[in-house]
Amino acid sequence: MDISFNPILAFSWSVLAGFLMAMGAGGGGILAGIGHISILGIGDANTIKAINQLLELTSRFFSVPLYLKQKRLVWPLALSFGIGAPFGAITGSWVSSTYLGNIDNYKSAFGILVLLVAGRTLYEALIKAKKRSHSLQKSFTTSNYIQNGQSETSNKSNHVPRITHLGILHTEVSIGPDIFSFNPLVCISGGFVISFVGATMGVGGGFLVTPFMVSILLFPMFFVVGTALVALMIPLTASILTYLYLNTTIDWALVMIEIPGIAIGSIIGPFVNRRINERFLRLFVAAILFAIGLYYLI
Repeated sequence: MDISFNPILAFSWSVLAGFLMAMGAGGGGILAGIGHISILGIGDANTIKAINQLLELTSRFFSVPLYLKQKRLVWPLALSFGIGAPFGAITGSWVSSTYLGNIDNYKSAFGILVLLVAGRTLYEALIKAKKRSHSLQKSFTTSNYIQNGQSETSNKSNHVPRITHLGILHTEVSIGPDIFSFNPLVCISGGFVISFVGATMGVGGGFLVTPFMVSILLFPMFFVVGTALVALMIPLTASILTYLYLNTTIDWALVMIEIPGIAIGSIIGPFVNRRINERFLRLFVAAILFAIGLYYLI
């Protein structure tokens, strides 16, 4: 299938999409999908899903090393999520390719997804700090302290995530003075469900995995962003390979134009993430997604 597109527009849009992918605010993969559907006018739903996820995976190769350098990854959490994730991704890709291959049906489902993500993003932006647990508050304070660059050299090493207990049903990670615990089986189950939804809709799933780790597992956002990006690399790879196995058409000329833009946005994202007002970013993303979701449905 030949796709006619404006290379400058495709590149510019991919920079913005890569930026949001690396920021961890949710909506980066969705923004890529919006560009492919409404701006570039791709008419094959499965092509859109495969390219979206290929760009999502590309973004991680540039952003994850930066988060790794900043020591903001919780490896036990990412690996637990990654165990169940590929099974959900493979299943979701097959279901989507089989039952959601029509572009009109995909647009409607995509519009509903965009509205749901917008609602969740808005909720995360407006939630009061007092509703969070005391440990979570302390960790956010610590993280902001590091973000603002105050005594960064002396404090950063004291707040590197460390495993204090590793078990099948109970794992503990210390971050500074705080201890965070989770059940790996819950993470495995969450990885399956979230990756199934992400692969079905052809997006990364960051809009679900981030609130899952923050709101349910109560890990601080400062460390969740990079962890979520790592956790999604395995299901993204599995989903892309599944779409290719199902003979999904990919316009590689378009991909080669978009990858440099994704790379640029993904490199900028982790640095801006340390300094930008998270609440403002989420409100901005929510407003855009609400408008686009209504556009697809109405």
